[in-house]
Amino acid sequence: MTSASPTITNRRGPFGPVLLLGVVAVLTTWAALTAWRGFVEMPGSYLRPLAVLAALLALSGAGLRWSGAPRWLTTLVQVVLATVFVTHQITGSLLPVGATATEIWQSLEASVRTARQYAAPIGDRVAPVWPLLVVAGAVVLVLVETLACTLRRVPAAGLGLLAVYALPSGVLDGGPDALSFLGAAGGFLVLLHLESREHLLRWGRTVGPQQDSMWRGNPVREAMRAGAGRIGITATALALVVPLLLPTVGVNVLDLGTGKGNGDIRIRKPIADMRRDLERGEDVPLVRLRTDDPSPSYLRISVLNRYTGDEWSSGDRDVARDDRADGSVPLPRGLSEDVRRTTFDYDATVSEQLDSTWLPTQYPISAVDAPGDWRYDPSTMDFLAADDGLDTRGVSYTMTGVALDFGTDRSFFRDSRTGDVSEEVLHVPSTVPPLVRNLARDVTSGATTDYERALLLQRWFRQDGGFTYDLQKAPKGTGNQTLEGFLARNGRVGYCEQFASAMAVMARVLGIPARVAVGFLQPDQTGTHTWVYSSHDLHAWPELYFAGSGWVRFEPTPSGRVQEVPAYTRVPVDGGSDDPRGGPTNATSAGPGASGTAAPSAGPNRRPEIDRDPGTATGADQGGLPLPVLIGGAVVLVLLLAGIAALGGPTAVRTRGRRTRLAGSPDDVWREVRATAIDLGLPWPAGRSPRESGAFLLGHLATPTDRPAERPRTGPEAAPEAADALERLVLAVEHARYARPGAVATLERTSVAEDGALVLAALEAGVTPRARRRARWVPMSVWRR
Repeated sequence: MTSASPTITNRRGPFGPVLLLGVVAVLTTWAALTAWRGFVEMPGSYLRPLAVLAALLALSGAGLRWSGAPRWLTTLVQVVLATVFVTHQITGSLLPVGATATEIWQSLEASVRTARQYAAPIGDRVAPVWPLLVVAGAVVLVLVETLACTLRRVPAAGLGLLAVYALPSGVLDGGPDALSFLGAAGGFLVLLHLESREHLLRWGRTVGPQQDSMWRGNPVREAMRAGAGRIGITATALALVVPLLLPTVGVNVLDLGTGKGNGDIRIRKPIADMRRDLERGEDVPLVRLRTDDPSPSYLRISVLNRYTGDEWSSGDRDVARDDRADGSVPLPRGLSEDVRRTTFDYDATVSEQLDSTWLPTQYPISAVDAPGDWRYDPSTMDFLAADDGLDTRGVSYTMTGVALDFGTDRSFFRDSRTGDVSEEVLHVPSTVPPLVRNLARDVTSGATTDYERALLLQRWFRQDGGFTYDLQKAPKGTGNQTLEGFLARNGRVGYCEQFASAMAVMARVLGIPARVAVGFLQPDQTGTHTWVYSSHDLHAWPELYFAGSGWVRFEPTPSGRVQEVPAYTRVPVDGGSDDPRGGPTNATSAGPGASGTAAPSAGPNRRPEIDRDPGTATGADQGGLPLPVLIGGAVVLVLLLAGIAALGGPTAVRTRGRRTRLAGSPDDVWREVRATAIDLGLPWPAGRSPRESGAFLLGHLATPTDRPAERPRTGPEAAPEAADALERLVLAVEHARYARPGAVATLERTSVAEDGALVLAALEAGVTPRARRRARWVPMSVWRR
């Protein structure tokens, strides 16, 4: 027994080199992760946890490899350890199951929303992004440690390090800093040296003193002496020095609107840039008008048709070569010829400080003549630069505006008809919160036409809802989270961005075509027939469509910012609720720099309390496991859970997805039918209408039974009830997509879920047992969208 011990030790080798490799790998990765410091104001919020995780991974990985554990077991333990650690950091619990998993998911969702809505660096006044950075960093740490140490593939690990730098290089203005790059590059060179030295030692023993010591000379010094080391260090130095000597070309692709620059007003993404320019403080003259119009007002820059639930954008535009700003242009679609009109001429000159790829124009206009290739979209009648180098700086042009008199008899504000507008201006994302949908219906209760509903929405925002205009306290963004907080009882503080977005979304909920316009509000008169729009006049407002009037402007922003509303919106209307959902009762407004005195506001730095359905608790309300849990028992338990999750994870995702979709709209049920077909291996006909897809599915339906046949008989004759259910489901989807949205609410929808469930069961009965098992355990729809 005495002689056996040295033999085992010699076969395993010393522990020091194994530990050294792991330490260098995690330190190199941690150094690379410091490149993300520019994303947050407090980098320690993610770097400190990742440093602890790096130490745990280095020690556990080195111990397992030294003891001769299989590679798959070492990798699995590393993944489990990282999962337990990250779970504890985010929730305080150890196991990512049940309410804890929900809490993790909610934290990551909040981090993603914050990352999308705010420019870097992000502070601690909004939902934190460190959970997202910790999760991403943990993945990179495990990946690099596994590739470099367990699998001995150091060059492949370099790809993981490269991925770390891709994000700050593409998003941050200055990219990753030099110190981060130096640390990671130096560590990667040491990893390459250690790997190559190990390969060399396999040929024999080294010659010289301390040949069996774990510290066989200084690795960095040995790498410097080697030819490859000198090449690597020279390349690293050149990578740092050469960019400083090369001229740079400014390419603003993302245009995140950071507020930094040379004093110009820049408009590429209208909503984001408008907020930035309003917050600048300095009032910059931008557009000078000479006109016979006695009282010019709104000057349009851009129209935003598409709402994704995260932001408003201009969407896909149809700008033909012939639709140029070089003469007469058509009046807006949907405008009745019986509307009385008055025309005014405008000579416009844009200052050098306004850099925009959208040409400011009156709305509507009958003619415009501008130098350069400016083109209009007939559906929106805004003007876009068709040349890459074209913008508004210093441009002079003329236009003829048309003032419309709709009267007050409501004759030009008829409900829109199917086909009047595109589906894009009616689309309501399924992620729009229930609070927004419920408020839209409550505020307009009693109205009998879309026009009356629009008037009640405007009145609620300006008078009855207790809203305050305050640019300093306004939340940032127009996505669902911001919208929900803005409309909550103790929210209701914002500026034109939130008011315009909220009214447009609520109008769409009611089936009224709506979009958001961005431009200038009211110019200052500087001389006879001369007016000037400045940066403080930047504004956003909603436009709604009615048969007879076409697209018309509404003004939900309170009187602290906008004193007058369009004459056609001052028509008396009955109905609505003075204070739905128990909101504030006094509508007050505060201009820029003023302090509002309405209900307590969440403002931009605090998340407001939001009414939620009773009985729903978040993961944060659930107690976590106590910390003093035996590590060995926890690891064993998590290993078992990881094995179960590896098989049951996709199944659980599909089960939750099916339950959610079947409880949703006809479109949601139809998406579940598609997902089930994909899982069962049925070739879903891409790009086809619901009617065509339904005709294809008919041939795959079978009658569900307790003992399905190996090769079941399929077709409408084999499953008549399922065929009828499929027909009803297709009809419901067609109504939801193509019928006038206002009429959708009157459809009978109680059977949609039942019909969907019957169709799903019939599809599953129409395939072989093997296909059903594959669909259950390996649902392809989880990965294929």
